[in-house]
Amino acid sequence: MQRRQVLTLIGYSAGLGLLVGLVAASFTWALYRSQELALGSFAGYLPPSYSGENGLLHTFRNPHPWTLLLLLPFVYAAASLLGHNRGLAKIIAAYHQGTKGTLREKLRYALGSLIELGAGSPMGREGPMAVLGDWMGDALGRRFLPRELAQHLPFAGLAAGFAAAFHAPVGGALLAVEIFFPGLVLAIASLGPALIGALAGFTAYGAFWGYEPLLSLEPPPPEWLDLGFALLIGALMAAVGTLLVYAVRAVRRASAGVPFVRRHALLGLEVALTAALLPQALGDGLVWVEMATSPILPLAFLVALAAVRTLFVGVVYGLGGYGAMIGPALALGGLYGIALARALPAIAPEPQTAALVGMGALLAGVVRTPFAATLLVSELGGYVILPLALPAIFVTYVLTPVQAFPEQNLTADSVPAEPFVGLRVGELTFAVEGLLADGRLVEVDPEYVLQEGDVLLLPSGGPVE
Repeated sequence: MQRRQVLTLIGYSAGLGLLVGLVAASFTWALYRSQELALGSFAGYLPPSYSGENGLLHTFRNPHPWTLLLLLPFVYAAASLLGHNRGLAKIIAAYHQGTKGTLREKLRYALGSLIELGAGSPMGREGPMAVLGDWMGDALGRRFLPRELAQHLPFAGLAAGFAAAFHAPVGGALLAVEIFFPGLVLAIASLGPALIGALAGFTAYGAFWGYEPLLSLEPPPPEWLDLGFALLIGALMAAVGTLLVYAVRAVRRASAGVPFVRRHALLGLEVALTAALLPQALGDGLVWVEMATSPILPLAFLVALAAVRTLFVGVVYGLGGYGAMIGPALALGGLYGIALARALPAIAPEPQTAALVGMGALLAGVVRTPFAATLLVSELGGYVILPLALPAIFVTYVLTPVQAFPEQNLTADSVPAEPFVGLRVGELTFAVEGLLADGRLVEVDPEYVLQEGDVLLLPSGGPVE
């Protein structure tokens, strides 16, 4: 690449990152306002907010008629009218098939996410932030740059969205180039633009929401005797990640054939029940990781919260809820890590350390991004965590047999339909050229509900070069 091209790419990546950071800051403001309106009005509950964004580590309850919770199914059903959940999974699929999403599709996804996340969904805000960044990068590149430079800008926009969501520009950049692949592969040519975009994006975002780490976790230097705990938590997170993904698949199978709007109404009913029984499970749960490092919260409550959130996230994601899996995976890993440390104090490190190790491990397992997981938890708690985080992350990565984004596997001519069983063909995030059912080639029908044993035949394509 010539020097002039390098300078051009640097300038566009930085400018794009600043724009995405401003959009992400606006989205965060709107999300907080929608939480105050929806959760405050319907559930009489406001969750704690991130200390890194000047939030309060307190919950607020006010008396309210419980019947207002029955409005939540209608809120979620209305959000579903904006379209299917075509967020990060759609971006991954589009990368492998050489296609692009439309502005309308991504704006509808972002608005649907704003409504559902504001109404208590346990999914992550990083989804809409990164999706909008990806679209802005694609649009800017196609309008102003030659193809060999334009192909890098979606990574810069994606990274800026991740950086803003997690207050982690380096981890966000690595996540943007690693999330497309299931195994130790990076879109390395785009790492430079991704880093520039992430740094610029967080610079703009932080001007409104602060530059501190998202959570206040300050682990002490670990002892080498804690290595056994790291290996144990790595194995535990592999089991939790496997359970979570299989819960998603089970919900999809159970809801096979149910119209999309009705699925979201059921999703809203699930949120309403959770709000009535355990409102602390509402939201992405990351703040509870920080709060759980205090000994004030009893171990029984932490175990119950982690278990309920595991089921809650599995049901919501399985029913097609808007938002991403990354934040919830970090939260679950942190909660289980702290619970295990409290249950086994003789061999465990400090709760802050256990939280960060569990967060990185579960993220690496279900999202298949061990490098990004390592950098994300290091930016949250400092690189002092590395001696325990690295072994735990790679133990979980090796032992976890499933993944939250099966679209990462769209590199062959065909893929088994097992991860998508229960979905209609028209709900898939990727194009299908043919379908093998019971070994016979059948016509592709958008209304066909995928069954166990089906094989999806993919069109020839490939990443956009």
